[in-house]
Amino acid sequence: MVLTLLALSAKAQFVDSTTGLLSSPSAEMNDAGTFTITNNFLNQHILSPNGWDYNTFGYGFGITFWSRLEVNYVCTLFWGDWSPRAQGPDGTYRQKIMKNQDRHFAAKVLLLKEGEFGKSWVPALAIGISDPVTGSGGGEYIGSDVSGGAGNGFFNRMYIVATKHFASTWGEVGASLGYQYNLRQDIRYNAPCAAVTWRPVWLRNRWFDPKFILEYDARTPNIGFLADIWDSRFQAMFELQNFQWVSFGLRFKLRLKGSE
Repeated sequence: MVLTLLALSAKAQFVDSTTGLLSSPSAEMNDAGTFTITNNFLNQHILSPNGWDYNTFGYGFGITFWSRLEVNYVCTLFWGDWSPRAQGPDGTYRQKIMKNQDRHFAAKVLLLKEGEFGKSWVPALAIGISDPVTGSGGGEYIGSDVSGGAGNGFFNRMYIVATKHFASTWGEVGASLGYQYNLRQDIRYNAPCAAVTWRPVWLRNRWFDPKFILEYDARTPNIGFLADIWDSRFQAMFELQNFQWVSFGLRFKLRLKGSE
């Protein structure tokens, strides 16, 4: 398949602590030298049912190089077993504690910047990859590693996506169209994905700059928003997956000195 041969195809969305939309990718990219720390509350329906049958938390770190390459390290928490040291304030013991986590890498490459070559009609174009290897030995993915929960490649996913923005009297409107592909059998993403975004002009200021999002992530329709806060030092996310299941997060963004 073409996406597999590209070697660098990936997911990029806020719920995976990477740039993008909610659960859908976009070709948007941070400025060069931007370091991010993302923390998310994740509803179980976003995650593999063979890994989570409960809501959980995720966090990740990312950095953007040359405004063309983004690399991320992402962790998602598992419930562990009962611990004799997990004593609650009432003197009782909790049955479970968060004591383990799934770890994976994600990368995103910007092939075209929006309006590149002096052509205003040129959209941004990006490819990327998430969770490309699995197992304690770090081996490559095979069917048994990712299908039906036999392996821990919970976030295996690839994409290619184009994004274009348009100015209007009501604010900036954006459109993204792409294709997502993964190897898992328990949570399938082998389909087109699309999104429409809107940044209303009357709400935009240096302290709060929201972007409302309606998307189809190749599996479910979702609605929500991303909001830049305090000159984009922070970014907040709220999502209703399938218009009913809540996820939300907060990201800190730092522009490293010496970056252009």
